[in-house]
Amino acid sequence: MTQHQIPTENNQGFNIASTEEAPTGPVLLIERQEAHDRFHDDHPRQLTVLLRITAVKTLVNKGETAESYFGERITVITTTTINDRLLSDLEWDDELALIKQFQPDFHIPCDYPVYKENDPLLRRKHVLQCLKGTIWMARNLYGAKTRVIPLLKGETPHERRLCYQVFQYLGARYCVFYGTQYFTANIGFYQLQEDLRTVVSEAPDLQVMLIGLQATHRLEQLPPQIVAAAGQRWIDEVQLRDIPYKQSQERYTQMETNINGALGRGQMPIMAWSSSEEVTA
Repeated sequence: MTQHQIPTENNQGFNIASTEEAPTGPVLLIERQEAHDRFHDDHPRQLTVLLRITAVKTLVNKGETAESYFGERITVITTTTINDRLLSDLEWDDELALIKQFQPDFHIPCDYPVYKENDPLLRRKHVLQCLKGTIWMARNLYGAKTRVIPLLKGETPHERRLCYQVFQYLGARYCVFYGTQYFTANIGFYQLQEDLRTVVSEAPDLQVMLIGLQATHRLEQLPPQIVAAAGQRWIDEVQLRDIPYKQSQERYTQMETNINGALGRGQMPIMAWSSSEEVTA
């Protein structure tokens, strides 16, 4: 897919998450391990969990689906935001087959590594591959239970503009921003904050699920378009393994309240109202 093949008109036939049904609030990145299983089993509250595609493969091989493993009350999101080495071995056909078998509520498809230090031509190629894969996945899941949540990629305005065009083509107004690398690579919160402010200035109508941050004192400093926060801070917040599981489940109630209170409190960047190059999606 070349730049000239980026769609510019709305199309039908795609299974895309709407803003009305898409996840908000805390999203718990779950591992396949006993402590995590005991926490979400028979949990008294409605949970939203995030599961890596590598874990999905293991569960599918055991004959599990999202509903058989998590139950009916848990909203399940699967994601391809995994280790780059493992990601390079994941073909679209294999990814689609896993998702059709596992049947999560939502899927974040076709990630490709895009880093500031990459060669610009390689970076643009990976952005386009991610977008092309997202279109293909959303089309091939049309009519299925699973709705696609697209990834927002790009280190430059031009790269992100390609994403906004495709989001508009798909009818997507909810997307995922992967923020984990800001902390694992020591980039830091303030650069993440600046980049998210830039994004909402470019596309203020988008709602965003942020992966990699669940600290409430940081979330309340982000723009109000950040409506969901995914990560593993919940493990410390609920004192998993340190106290009885029933008490950990009870501690989640306060965590959920705190995150919901922090999201949507930040101010809209002034640029969002004044930018002459605003792109809506």
